[in-house]
Amino acid sequence: MKILVATEKPFAAAAVEGIKKEVEAAGNELVLLEKYTEKAQLLAAVADADARFVLVLVTTISTSLQLPLIT
Repeated sequence: MKILVATEKPFAAAAVEGIKKEVEAAGNELVLLEKYTEKAQLLAAVADADARFVLVLVTTISTSLQLPLIT
């Protein structure tokens, strides 16, 4: 399973390593999209991801994309 973590501002290196370790230990692939500035970058990244974790600090972007939430 390809899991996308998309953030406008990067996570701390230790946090990324921890996430990567857990994702890969479960047999999944982690893909990072950090510091994206355009809506098109995010849309391209989510196109082939099986799961998404998107941290959006600007609510207008998250509401306009209508991304499904994973619970």
